[in-house]
Amino acid sequence: MKTSTTFSILIWINPSRAKKNEDELYARVTVNQKCANISLKRKIKIDSWYKSKSRLKGNSLNARNQNQFIEQVKAKLYKIHIDLYNQEKLITTQLIKAAFLGEGENNKTLKEIIAYHSNKIQNTLAPGTIRNFEITENYISKFLE
Repeated sequence: MKTSTTFSILIWINPSRAKKNEDELYARVTVNQKCANISLKRKIKIDSWYKSKSRLKGNSLNARNQNQFIEQVKAKLYKIHIDLYNQEKLITTQLIKAAFLGEGENNKTLKEIIAYHSNKIQNTLAPGTIRNFEITENYISKFLE
């Protein structure tokens, strides 16, 4: 039995949320009619946006840089899709979005790293060094809270 999935990328702006004739740039990933929007954290002037081509108008340095950024984002999203396909994983919009934003399975929090380090050095360093590390760990925990 053949299964097929649909996949598309749309780069867009939402002019109804614009402030001072500028709006944020978004990427919409669609897989099997389910969408996920990703903010690209870039501001675009609304009157320089070419809606049908999902690019900026003109040939200025800013327009070329922004268009190059858009192409890089598209390429990265396509690469993530191909990688998931080659790994034979279930391809979902949320999985693609998480991979694009770097929210993968291998990310650790600072507290997790400190706990790992504490366990690793428990019997290997001098007691004074371990005490100093524990004091530093307490300061970091208080700062994070």
